[in-house]
Amino acid sequence: MNKILITLFLIFLIPLTVMAQFPYVGIQNSQRKGMINVMMNPAELNNISRTVEVQFFSANAAFGNNVLTLSETLKNRNDLWNKMMEKANQPINGNTDISVIIPSFGIKTGKWAFSLISQAQSRATILGLNPDLGRYVTENEENFDIIGLSLNNPNNQRANTATWLESGVGIGREIWNSPKSKFSVGTNFKLLFPTGYTNIGVGNLTGTLAVNRNEVALTDAKGVINFSYNKNLVDVRNFNLNYDNLSLGKMNGAGFDIGFNYQLKNNRGVWLNTGMVIRNIGKLKFGGGQNNQTFRMSIPEGEVFRIDLLEPDFKAIERAFLESGYFSRESNQDGFTVGLPTVWAANTDLKLTEKLFVSVYGQTFIQNKNNNLQIPALNLIAVTPSAIFGKFEVYSPWGYYDITGFTGGLGFRYGGFFIGSQSVMTALVDQSKKADLQVGLSWGFGKKTNGNF
Repeated sequence: MNKILITLFLIFLIPLTVMAQFPYVGIQNSQRKGMINVMMNPAELNNISRTVEVQFFSANAAFGNNVLTLSETLKNRNDLWNKMMEKANQPINGNTDISVIIPSFGIKTGKWAFSLISQAQSRATILGLNPDLGRYVTENEENFDIIGLSLNNPNNQRANTATWLESGVGIGREIWNSPKSKFSVGTNFKLLFPTGYTNIGVGNLTGTLAVNRNEVALTDAKGVINFSYNKNLVDVRNFNLNYDNLSLGKMNGAGFDIGFNYQLKNNRGVWLNTGMVIRNIGKLKFGGGQNNQTFRMSIPEGEVFRIDLLEPDFKAIERAFLESGYFSRESNQDGFTVGLPTVWAANTDLKLTEKLFVSVYGQTFIQNKNNNLQIPALNLIAVTPSAIFGKFEVYSPWGYYDITGFTGGLGFRYGGFFIGSQSVMTALVDQSKKADLQVGLSWGFGKKTNGNF
C-alpha cells in the first residue's frame, strides 16, 4: 500500500480549518510608526515618524502545530509523523506562513499622506487530522484485524496553499488634528499577481472507513470532494511542487484595505493610539492552467471504494473516481476566482510612562472558511508591553493563536532595524508549539511628523 498517498487522502477526509495571514505582531505595535504599521492599518500612514519613510525589506516566517513543542519537533524531525501520531490526543493542526515586504515607501505632506507598498505572501496549512485515523493508515503494515471507523463530518474539510504578490498605493487623510485629539482615515489599494493556489476539500462526509489488514476502503459513504491546483506548478505525478515552473504571473485581481485611527494627546504628546481596519477585501483571479474540479461521492452500503489502490497522481485519481461509478463530476473549471483572507482587526497603544508602553492587537476572520475558493485567515489576540530608551526599543508580544495556543516572544528595535519573534520566550521553557522570526530595516527622512509618544 502507498502509505503516503493514503495518509494524504485521509487528511482531506477530516474536519479542517485553514488559517493564514500571519501578521507582524510585536513590531507592528512599536511606537515608531513605519510602513509595517501602514500595511496593518492604512490610517497609520498619517502617523509615520518622518516626512518620508522607506521600508528597505522585511520578512516574516512562522511554523506551528498544536501537538509537539519546538524541541520535540527538532528532536524527531526524521520521524515527525509517527511522533505526532503517538503523542496526539486531539485533532492535529499545523501551518506555515511566509511574507516578504520588498522596498516600499510612504510620504506625508500636510493633511495628506501617500504610499507605495509591495509584498509577497505564501502559506500552507493542514488542520484537524484525527490521530487515531492516522495511526491506522500509517501502521497498516502491522496487519490490524478488521476495523471500522465511523465518519460524520458535516463541515467542509480542507488543505490549502496560496502564493501571490501584491503591489499598490495607499492614501491617508487627517480628518481633524487638535491639541487634544487626532482622527485619520486611510486605504490601501492593491493590484494582485497570483502565482498558485492548491485546495483539496471534502464536505458533508458521512460513511465508514474500513481497514482489513492491508486494505483501506470507504463504504456506505457520501460527500463532496474538491481539487484545485496549478497544473504548471503541481507535479500531478507525485503531489510535489515543481518549483522549476514557478513564475510570477500577470496582474489578475485587486484588493483593498480601509482603516481608521484615533489618538488622544496632552501637552507631552500622544498618550493613546487606537485603530480599526478591515483588511484584504478583494479577489485573486486564476486563469488558464488552474484546474478546479468538484466530485459528488455516493458509495452504497455493502460496496467499497479501495483508497489503497489509488496512485499518487491527480489525473489518475480523477480517472479512478469516474471509472468507479461512485463519483459524479459536478464541475470542471479551467480558471476561477479566489477570495482574499479578509479580516477585521483593532489595536490600542497606551503610554504608561515616558519609557513604558503597552499595546493590544486582535483580529478575526470574517469570510466563510468552508468555501473551497476562499483563502482563510487566523484569529488572534496579543498584548505587547514595550520599553524605549532613546533609539532602542525592546518589546515582548504575548498572544493566543488559533493553531498554536498561547505563545510569548521577544523583539528588539534600534532605529529602523528590528528583529524579533512571537514565540521565543515560550520556546526557551519548552512550551511553544510555534517557531517564527521577523526581521526588517526601514529608515525615515525629513522632520518628525507625528509627535508620537
